[in-house]
Amino acid sequence: MFLKNKYKKWHDSIINRAKNRVLSCYFEKHHIIPKSCGGSDDKSNLVKLTAREHFIVHLLLTKILKGNNKDKMILAFSFMCDLKKSNSRIFSSLRLKGLKILSKKLTGRKVPKEIKEKIKYARQFQICSNEQRKKYSKIYSNLIWVNFNGKSKRIKKELKEKFLKKGYKLGRSKEYLTKDYSNKMKKIVTKIWENRRAA
Repeated sequence: MFLKNKYKKWHDSIINRAKNRVLSCYFEKHHIIPKSCGGSDDKSNLVKLTAREHFIVHLLLTKILKGNNKDKMILAFSFMCDLKKSNSRIFSSLRLKGLKILSKKLTGRKVPKEIKEKIKYARQFQICSNEQRKKYSKIYSNLIWVNFNGKSKRIKKELKEKFLKKGYKLGRSKEYLTKDYSNKMKKIVTKIWENRRAA
């Protein structure tokens, strides 16, 4: 299951050291063989690690597994990373790989009606504070829309010239605004207003 390389040796040395000690400080339980890779909750598969060790071990797992198991570990590690506090290239690259894996898994996935209803219900109670509104306003006021080959994205104003040189155009692409799309949106809006009047 595990590749035999220097990262495996580092991984094993951390795990073996942790097995032969008693921690009196804060610790986190770690599955030696990850649950997503077939590991169990048995005591023999659990070890107590410090927060730092846990973080390092999960980074090492991305280096000693392959295939689908490696993808799972990249996702697990990317969720552990707080990029706002870390500028490390390693964390950033693994975070991006994790997002790519996640987007592949979610593409074409059908969300059950029950879950859609739960999300819709929960969103009714989401309140955006004035502080949050100001924060979002500040972020978006420094962004502009550019488009290329029918795809639009927001960029910082100071990057405008750089993107224009690459062939981007200012504004959002309107290629999606076909008659079919327009008719579909009219039906949706009409239905929303009908529901509101009925309520």
